[in-house]
Amino acid sequence: MIRPTPVHLLVFAVSFAMVGICTALALQSGANPLAVVTIRTLGTAALMLGFFLFTKVVLSMTRRDRLIAIALGIPLSINNFLINSAIAEIPVPLVVLIFYLWPALTGAAAWLLRKEPFRWRGLAGLLLAFTGVALALNVHFESGQAKGVWLAAGAAVNWSVVFMVTSHFFHGRDTRAPTLTMILTAAVIFVAACLITGNVQQPMTTLGWSAALGTAAFYAFAMIGIFAATVRIGPSRTGFYMNFEPIAAVLLAALILGQTLAPIQLGGAALVIVALFLFRPPATAPIE
Repeated sequence: MIRPTPVHLLVFAVSFAMVGICTALALQSGANPLAVVTIRTLGTAALMLGFFLFTKVVLSMTRRDRLIAIALGIPLSINNFLINSAIAEIPVPLVVLIFYLWPALTGAAAWLLRKEPFRWRGLAGLLLAFTGVALALNVHFESGQAKGVWLAAGAAVNWSVVFMVTSHFFHGRDTRAPTLTMILTAAVIFVAACLITGNVQQPMTTLGWSAALGTAAFYAFAMIGIFAATVRIGPSRTGFYMNFEPIAAVLLAALILGQTLAPIQLGGAALVIVALFLFRPPATAPIE
């Protein structure tokens, strides 16, 4: 296995950012969030399962671990749906910035639950993160846009829950099998939601379908790359480079979607990104 370089890790971060860009393109083509997230989850599950089988990754788990992973698939599916719904309401950069409040939420929860000791560095990161998001949201929102903010915030909360519970039960262990189980569970949930509600609006254009399929391809590629990098160079160094995702989201949204932020919003984005480097959460959870 080739040892990951900083360039590899930045590519993985950009790949994660492209998931949001592709989601926006698919939604713009007439698809609804449920359709896009279902396509993404089914595609990701298929790609990851195929890759793990090809590389002979051990996917067996104890009954207890399997039940925990299945249970975690519920908040994971809620997280994914909320992110897709938020992208339908507000620009991708704002969704990503609000979503990246999750390290701050996780840190605060860890202090309150006495899982980790209080650190002034963590408090500084918490304040910077919320100040940055407040500046990034320094625009006049309509009702639909305010809805997008709450959806993205809900996604951050759900991901924080998934991260903390996964870190608690699978700390220091290989999370490939549990992560695949979570994704398969989410896929079942989304397919069931499609069948029950019948509210499935597929992309109406070739670009839209390409973007929808691209969400799965970019997501699976990035996740597989992150797993490999974590094994080779450790979770801390890998997680450090993943902080590039919000930067990539801002740049790609401007280049591809024409979604730009005002100067004060860019300042807020910078604060959020600085805050990310003040947190050192354990990298044992699956990737969002």
